[in-house]
Amino acid sequence: MFKIEILGGVGEYGRNCFYIENQGKAILLDCGVMKNSQKTPPAITLNHVEKLKAVFISHSHIDHVGALPLLEEMGYKGPVLMSHKTSQQLQHPISHIRTFHPDSRGTWIKVNDYLAFQWGYSGHLIGSVWYKIRFFEKVIFFSGDYVRDSYLLKASLPVEDGTIYDVAFIDSGHIEKNIDNHEVLRKLETYVNEHPNNAFIFPSSFSGKTVDIVTYLAQRTSRAICIDTKLQSLFKQYEEEPENIWPHRMTLQVGHKECTGDGHTLYFVREQDEARLEELAKEHPTAIFIETGYSRPSFNQHVSMQPSQEFFYKTHPDYQDTISLSQSIHARQTIYFHSPHTHLETTIQKEEVNNG
Repeated sequence: MFKIEILGGVGEYGRNCFYIENQGKAILLDCGVMKNSQKTPPAITLNHVEKLKAVFISHSHIDHVGALPLLEEMGYKGPVLMSHKTSQQLQHPISHIRTFHPDSRGTWIKVNDYLAFQWGYSGHLIGSVWYKIRFFEKVIFFSGDYVRDSYLLKASLPVEDGTIYDVAFIDSGHIEKNIDNHEVLRKLETYVNEHPNNAFIFPSSFSGKTVDIVTYLAQRTSRAICIDTKLQSLFKQYEEEPENIWPHRMTLQVGHKECTGDGHTLYFVREQDEARLEELAKEHPTAIFIETGYSRPSFNQHVSMQPSQEFFYKTHPDYQDTISLSQSIHARQTIYFHSPHTHLETTIQKEEVNNG
């Protein structure tokens, strides 16, 4: 019997975890926790773990890998599959990791006699991937977190070979929006150039978005750019995996050294480092805070007196992207995840899917 259980990630933004059972054996797609103070885990049980034969990880963000230690505590000893770049980004060591490298992209990789997969880049973060999985006679597509128009990172889809997927798990994280990332970057460049006497402070995440924005602006301004030390390893990883990057857009080495800023500097600081953000706000009372994603309540409290501007840069599919992915991946069942705006009963109008 082919069975799917949503253990987290559908109808909510976080703890992505999808359980698929076939002929008494099971696989898991991601194993994350919520990005809240409780770090709410997925609804995984010992009964699930007893049948697990493989875990597929799309990328290293906590809402996709944060529950892997829990999985180990529950006795799972099978392979945990991920790209070699994702394995380097994990904050906590995980046993039984099995990695794959860029030269295997697009080929079938055998896990065991009834399980094999292909992978490709998903554009969300350096090393983030999608999966095409053969599980006995069933074929599954898992987009992972997907960005169609990253400035730097490639995003692909499986080669069209007539496959009808039994189920497709498709990221719908920004389905409530319609955003052109390249247009956002152009508007951000214009805004920065229109304020030559202001410092800019970017609360930033360990994500492809941060490197996209830094690289784009660094190529178009002579102003000093200061990168938080805890973000600098991310820039180094881009240099180590050029296969993941559009060949005509290379990253710059702006992230590998400390710099002393002034009243005109662009600061990229980890969004979790509230003390540093507050310190910069005091040092530069006219600095403009740039919000590039969903605002954090605690962030708003301590910079409420600072000027700010929003340039939302998507890190998931928006509405049109979700439609396009649904058209491209021909599946008998589609499950949309990563958004409170989609759920198990979500459907997209057939005329939109069929006719664009």
